[in-house]
Amino acid sequence: MKLHFCVIVSLSCLLGEAGAQDQAAVAVSPITKQTVSAGQSFVGAVAPSRHSVVGSAVDGRVVELFVNDGDPVAMEAGSDAEPSVGQPIAQLRIGTISIQVAAARAELALREQELVEAEAGSRPEEIEQAEARLQAAAAHAKFARTRFERVRSLRAVNTSTQEEYEEAQSVYLAAEQMQVEAKAALALAVKGPRQEKIEQARARMLMAQEAVNQLEDVKKKYTIRAPFSGFVTVKHTEIGAWVSQGDPVADVVQLDPIEIRVAVPETYITNVRLGSDAQVRLEATPEEVIVGKINRIVPLAERRSRTFPVVIRLKNPQQNGEYLLKAGMLAQVTIGVGTEQTALMVPKDALVLNGRAQSIVLIEKDNGSQQDVARVVPVELGVAFGSRIQVIDRTGRLKEGMLVASRGNERLRDQQPVEVVPFERVSTP
Repeated sequence: MKLHFCVIVSLSCLLGEAGAQDQAAVAVSPITKQTVSAGQSFVGAVAPSRHSVVGSAVDGRVVELFVNDGDPVAMEAGSDAEPSVGQPIAQLRIGTISIQVAAARAELALREQELVEAEAGSRPEEIEQAEARLQAAAAHAKFARTRFERVRSLRAVNTSTQEEYEEAQSVYLAAEQMQVEAKAALALAVKGPRQEKIEQARARMLMAQEAVNQLEDVKKKYTIRAPFSGFVTVKHTEIGAWVSQGDPVADVVQLDPIEIRVAVPETYITNVRLGSDAQVRLEATPEEVIVGKINRIVPLAERRSRTFPVVIRLKNPQQNGEYLLKAGMLAQVTIGVGTEQTALMVPKDALVLNGRAQSIVLIEKDNGSQQDVARVVPVELGVAFGSRIQVIDRTGRLKEGMLVASRGNERLRDQQPVEVVPFERVSTP
């Protein structure tokens, strides 16, 4: 009897240890009720938020092509004047424009030195030179005046001819004018250039600077850059090809954020609100549920279908280092377009997705052991609102206030024992 009892106790201990090892740690959140608009699903297409056909701004021959179809392009750090510039896509030959830039820079250097010279005024040596010329002119004028007075005295007593008198007078008058000219030249040397001359020199320098800026701007256009971060989808040229101004070089699209365009019939469009949430499921990955916001409602219906384009914008999630949503994918979008109703709401993290099926995990007490156990309940999804999403329960089991696993719920089995712990203590798989 003792032997049998020990065996039974040992088996019970083993079963208890196995049950403890099978117990999972979960964080929970309550089911809430909220007034929402009834959801309606529409089929839409994923589209890039921006699409640009990058063309050449100048004529030239392609010497380098830096991208292929599918390559990512990004914005790069630039200068203070232009904080960010796009990654180079192609490079055109710049030999001729480089020569023109060098010539313009040489002209600018000449004009800068002319302005420096004008602003500096006369050198001390130039003033001394002007003073020496004035002294020489004064000495010459004094000599001419003395000679003229002597000839005039002789003419008064008829000892000199009229011709000698006129010649001496002419030399004297010319010397006086040379002295006046030398005096004015000294005054100009002392004062320096007129302000008008300085401003003219500055204007010529500024014109030369703008000529350099223009050529530098043209030279930049020989490097064809991406207009924003994104991906190259089409390459229109090759190395060695000639491109003319306006010719396309590559198509670039932006995939983050991404947009989804759906056609909403006029019977629903009046209930669509800008900024409201939209639930997105992709045909390619039906197990993923992504929530975006209605970004635009185009107020012009398609003439044949009488549907209005509605644009949902959302952050593009990444999977294995690549964006999950790609342009051209089909998407099923659920938008709140119906009358208001009271809905059961759970955190989006409480959803367990398995292909096209979805469920949540209730945490309830087992009737016998009072142990917390998991109860898997299949649900349908309604509209999203903030961080919570509507669940539609066809079984009738869900009620407001019930607890659902919001973390640690990915691998739970039905009837599996669980331990409710704080959110931060639950490790993610």
